[in-house]
Amino acid sequence: MAVPRKKASKAPARTSKRGCSAPRFRLVEMEDGTVRAERVRSSSQVARDQALADFYGVTPQLSVTANMRSMESLLGEVLEGLHLDHEAVAPEILAGVWKRAVGDSLASCTELQSVSRRTARVWVNHPIVRFELNRIKPKLIQALNAELGEDCVRSVKFVQ
Repeated sequence: MAVPRKKASKAPARTSKRGCSAPRFRLVEMEDGTVRAERVRSSSQVARDQALADFYGVTPQLSVTANMRSMESLLGEVLEGLHLDHEAVAPEILAGVWKRAVGDSLASCTELQSVSRRTARVWVNHPIVRFELNRIKPKLIQALNAELGEDCVRSVKFVQ
């Protein structure tokens, strides 16, 4: 008994405006031996680019490595753009700073989570505590600046 073979299904070829199907990419071997896909350009695109090059007096030179950068320089630039704090404060240090700034009673129901971009983020366990801390926010900022350094904290954000 013969086993029927499955036919390979082909995706329909895309056609251009003129109705002819043409490959949109071709494989090109580079100087270093690697192979990459390159977009196939039509003769009208080539002619237009040559006309612009003749008009401006410059020959278009395409380079694979012209816009390549090292990963270190790219990451350095991205991290500088984020404006991250360079020195992170450990949670144990923040807990001690917060306890000295507000005292034992408030430290038992609150926690200084982080200080980032001159904003202290404080977790509170109850809305009433948050309300009372909002009332004394300027004193909290002064106490935190006394512990962490002058102008280290400009605002305090309370989260629940």
